[in-house]
Amino acid sequence: MEITLRINGEYKTFTTDFISGRMFRRSIEMQKHFKDGGANLDEQTLDEMVGFVVDAYGKQFTIDQFYDGIPSDQLISTITKTINAVVGRVVRAAGSDNDPNQIPAQQ
Repeated sequence: MEITLRINGEYKTFTTDFISGRMFRRSIEMQKHFKDGGANLDEQTLDEMVGFVVDAYGKQFTIDQFYDGIPSDQLISTITKTINAVVGRVVRAAGSDNDPNQIPAQQ
């Protein structure tokens, strides 16, 4: 997985190649927030989701760096892409290309 954030005026790219089983479990929890289309999204839930992204990248950046470094129009799509990437790895490893729980990509 890869993410690019603007930190201190510079674009920095972060990658991770290890996704733990715990992150897969948490991704299932995060998917529940999108079941209603995200209509009930509040600050606390958003912070939880951003914390998930930070943890997925091994805390290479902070929650504040994520919020300040991601363009606002990419915030939700970046969260959903991260969740889908974590789930997708497990699904592919299990031998299935179709994940019925996958979050539809946000445009």
